[in-house]
Amino acid sequence: MERAGDILGKALRRLDRPEAGLAWLSSAWPSIVGPALAAHTRPTRCIAGRLDLAVDGKAWRQQLEPMQRELCGRINRAWGGNLVHEVKFLAARTAAKRLLHEADNDHTPFIRRRS
Repeated sequence: MERAGDILGKALRRLDRPEAGLAWLSSAWPSIVGPALAAHTRPTRCIAGRLDLAVDGKAWRQQLEPMQRELCGRINRAWGGNLVHEVKFLAARTAAKRLLHEADNDHTPFIRRRS
């Protein structure tokens, strides 16, 4: 029996859309890096093989920078292909400004009434 995350990853890979990778990463992030690391990091953008990762502070960023290759490897193994080849670490405040609306659960789009 396959896990739902494995099936979802396969389906999203076939979509070949830039936001598909980020959607999958956002949902699978705790299982890829573990709950402790997931509590202090969050994927914010994944475009052209580069993952922007929001990190809670400078200390966490310094700890994670030497682990960039390991993170890429974990992500690519979980994805089942080459999704990420570079990880860029951003301060959580900077990343919040750059968060895509597709990944922002607090975003409410403006809705206009028709006349």
